[in-house]
Amino acid sequence: MPTSSLPLSLSSPLWALLALPLLLRILKSKASPSRERIIPPSEERVVLLGASSGVGKDLALAYASRGAKVCIVARRADALEKVKIQCLDLGVAEGDILVVPADITTTVDLIKVRETVESAWGGLDTLHILAGLPSTSILMELAGVKLNQQDLNSKNQNPSKAPLAFSSTGPDQKDLDKVASEARALSEVNYIGTVLALTCFLPLLASTSKSPALHHLSSVAATVPAPHRVIYAATKAAGLMAVESCRVECEGSGVRFFSFCPGTIDNEFRLKTSTSQTGGRDETKLPIKHKWGKLLLSPQKVVDIILYNLSLSPKPQPLIPYPPFSWMKSLNIPPKHLVHAPWQYRLAMMVRDTPIGWAYIEPGARRKYGLIGKP
Repeated sequence: MPTSSLPLSLSSPLWALLALPLLLRILKSKASPSRERIIPPSEERVVLLGASSGVGKDLALAYASRGAKVCIVARRADALEKVKIQCLDLGVAEGDILVVPADITTTVDLIKVRETVESAWGGLDTLHILAGLPSTSILMELAGVKLNQQDLNSKNQNPSKAPLAFSSTGPDQKDLDKVASEARALSEVNYIGTVLALTCFLPLLASTSKSPALHHLSSVAATVPAPHRVIYAATKAAGLMAVESCRVECEGSGVRFFSFCPGTIDNEFRLKTSTSQTGGRDETKLPIKHKWGKLLLSPQKVVDIILYNLSLSPKPQPLIPYPPFSWMKSLNIPPKHLVHAPWQYRLAMMVRDTPIGWAYIEPGARRKYGLIGKP
């Protein structure tokens, strides 16, 4: 029988195509063990700064269900006790949960947390910087100044003939003091608290863990401009840059830095103000969702993303996991240190300073936050 009449000749190039997946599987470099192989979840020592509600509370419950040792920290002692009870209901041992009422903007409180953890567990493996304050006011409206459609036929029309005009030439001292108070309150928690937490815990974290990791909960608002978020965005951006710069400074210390920038989370965070647990403006409760509702993140999704990224191997992995490329250490890449969710916000950050930013993203943000009809 002629060779060409065989269903598949040994000399046929199709053999190579069929064998390629198997060859690639054999040649693929073995990934370094995940962090959970280095530190089993049931042995992990976790400190959660800002665990009385929101993402901090959700993470506390997730760690408790894994059997980890958890230290929950926040200013409100009564709220922490409620979180502790929920953790105990999930089966965590009484001795494996520490409750430390503390303010992350107060140095003596931070040292108290550190000493408590060191005394109880000999150190920590994972630090979460989660505490944050929102501000959902439009900056000028917070100062008592409105920005409205201008009467183009009015004699008092702005010299620039812009379509919008401010209701006055500037706020009085009382209203300006209100802006100053809110900006300082948010800066204390979102920026200064982050810097103090980094400074206080990094040495202990690096010196007591086999695989030390630090997670900072930031926000898309820190990387993509948004209305109703002027003060919040500025202070979150400052905190994010503090963590990112510290990451560069501490390269070689063994600490894995990870900052997470989520979009809108379906929780009660936006209802808070700088002085109260209620009174904020939550867009998810208003009829202005338009097409962005599908981008809303569930609390469980946020927890899953954080835990997944912290579970990755802390060691750099080959960009191309096949020889000879996998042998080139210069092509190894570390796990991501900055993650956005949903992914569309990562794209928005990359193109915000291009025509796509001012032609699509910024108008979309104005619609999202209810500034419909304004240019």
